[in-house]
Order: sequence, then C-alpha cells, then structure tokens
Amino acid sequence: MSQVTLPAEPRTPGAAEAKKLRANDRVPGVYYTNGEEAVHFSVSTLALRPVVYTSKAQAVRLNINGQDRLSVLKEVSFDPISDKILHFDLLGVREGEPIVVKVPVHVSGLAIGVREGGTLEHALHKTSIKVDPANIPTHIDVDVSQLGKGQNIHISDLNVPGVEFLERPGTLVAACHAPKVVAVEETAAPTKKGKK
Repeated sequence: MSQVTLPAEPRTPGAAEAKKLRANDRVPGVYYTNGEEAVHFSVSTLALRPVVYTSKAQAVRLNINGQDRLSVLKEVSFDPISDKILHFDLLGVREGEPIVVKVPVHVSGLAIGVREGGTLEHALHKTSIKVDPANIPTHIDVDVSQLGKGQNIHISDLNVPGVEFLERPGTLVAACHAPKVVAVEETAAPTKKGKK
C-alpha cells in the first residue's frame, strides 16, 4: 500500500481565514469521519502536491500537532481560472474497517493476440473496490499476456487477495480484437468501344 504523511496546522474555519491562508501559499482542508466533529486545518501547497497530483490510490496520514489521523482524499476544489487548489476534504478511516476507494487499472504483458496481428483494447482504467485501509493497492495489475484474438478479461476474472470488486462481474477490463478485414470489390475494367 502507498501511504503519504501530510503535516498540517489547525485553522479557524471561515472564508476570510481561508483567503488569508491561500495568500500565504497554504490550502485549507477539512478532516471528517462518522461520529466525530470535523477538524479544520491547513497544509502547504507543496506538501499537498503528492496527495492530489498522483494516479495512485493511497492512504493519507494527516499529522496535526503530532497526532496522526489515517484518511483518504475525498474531494478537491480547484480555481476554474488558475487551476490552483482551493480546498480539499479528507475522509477519516480506521484500520480493520473496509472502505470503498477507486484505484487505477493497469495492463501488463504482450498479448498473444497482439503478437498475431490483433489489437488490445484497455477498456477499464479505474475500478471501485472495497478494501481494508491498510491494504489499499496503488493499482490493480492485469496480465494480458495469455489473451488471444477474440478473448476478453472481465472483472469476474480478477482475483486480488483482500480486495472486493464492486463493478458488475461482466464489466469488460481488456479485450484482444482480431484485425479487421476490409473487403475490396473488384470492378470490371471498362470495355473500349470500337470505331464504327
């Protein structure tokens, strides 16, 4: 599992305070979990980059005044003009209590069908899974090396220990297609008309 530690400082909630923080290159955030009061904090823009700008699924260990809180990134708000991060939410999780997260789906290997002239379709790039926070995979790796022309891999074909896939079993993950054969119609050559 990939995990990143995010050092933070407590903050006072409110729009004026948030504006002041952004002017000092800090981003306001909120940590919340079921049955507990929301915790308002801020982090440096630089420290937040590895949390937001990544294709990996990961847990976030939020550190406020020396106290760690395990969480996952729930939501991020961007400025529509500058694309700067305006605000973000972290959802608190507890080890041993499964959570639902989305993780990237990668394909690896060269399919037999591709070696024989076919083409590979990578149909599913992200999937929802239910997993213990301590075991969140950075991605789901799908080996397509044994895939022949006309064969498919569906969600029901995947088996990752400790992971429950939430997509429909028939959801297509990858497929190897045979090359398309284009029929060429033969046209008769025009006959020359002799002179009368």
